[in-house]
Amino acid sequence: MKVLLISTSVFVLNPITGTEGYSGLENLVANWAMQLNKMGVQVSVVAPEGSNLGEGIEIIPIPLRCGEDVAYSIYKDRLIQFDCCEDHSWLWFSVLAQMEADRQLPIIHCYHSDPYNLGAPPPIQNPCMMAFSEAQANVIRSRWNCAVQVVRHGIDLDFYKPDPNVQRGNRYLFLARYTPEKGFLEIAHTAKKCRVPLDAFGDIEIIASEDYMRKCFEENDGRQIKVAPGIPRTETVKQYQSHKALITWPNYMEIFGLSTCEAMACGTPVLSKDSGAARELIKHGKTGFVVSTLDELEDLIKSDAVSMIKPEDCRKQAMAFSIEKSARGHLQLLEDVSKGIVW
Repeated sequence: MKVLLISTSVFVLNPITGTEGYSGLENLVANWAMQLNKMGVQVSVVAPEGSNLGEGIEIIPIPLRCGEDVAYSIYKDRLIQFDCCEDHSWLWFSVLAQMEADRQLPIIHCYHSDPYNLGAPPPIQNPCMMAFSEAQANVIRSRWNCAVQVVRHGIDLDFYKPDPNVQRGNRYLFLARYTPEKGFLEIAHTAKKCRVPLDAFGDIEIIASEDYMRKCFEENDGRQIKVAPGIPRTETVKQYQSHKALITWPNYMEIFGLSTCEAMACGTPVLSKDSGAARELIKHGKTGFVVSTLDELEDLIKSDAVSMIKPEDCRKQAMAFSIEKSARGHLQLLEDVSKGIVW
């Protein structure tokens, strides 16, 4: 079977860490491509120039951070060469190909964003929508009145794993972009109120607000609150292994939560706002805690609730979200659409 995965133009893909940068979406596309290739699928990937996913995976190069219309002009004539396609781009220009065709094209449209931001549905009969959690899928179904298939994200459990030689400290961890929707300022203010130490690592290149990022770095005092730029994935593993717990506070519908699974895979509990898929990932009270308010978060921190969480329980929970399992889910749907099964 010949499969095309359409990535974004934002990050170069490579086989070592998935992407140059932390970005979850592009890292997932890279890992799905490599897993499908291992399964015997002939995989091509639309990705920025300089991408390389190893032997057997064709890269259809597009300019780095080009517009999606430019990317579409490069790959559109090749769509008919594949048995099936997954479009992981933000704007889904492949819908244009579907509209212009005289038949249903075997294209799955994957929605990587907050479903409450949805505009009008694609003007095609069977958009073959894929979501990444039941929480996300339920909103899409209700807003667009269409069928949605769910395949949860996955992580490399050989990469994200505990290290018995690493001593876990007493500092909490924030690992996300410095943007309002990721809630760093709420986390930092709560840490200060509770007088607990916090280390933060976040991307400073692709941000929503310079002013917000400036406020985030103003929280840095070099002792209790340390605020730093983003780090490579190899370094994130070390941070998960050595911190007391990860705190995540999404001020939007979190469609999955890769960092939650990455942390648990390293034996690290997670304190999370009850948003989107949080309860699908975290076993409340066993691998972390899911709360609705900052007051509840404060109570958990002050009571040192995460000290009761066993690292082995976190690891066991994360094993349900392996990249292999995720890729198998993608393969099943790709096989379906290649046979004309649409939704």
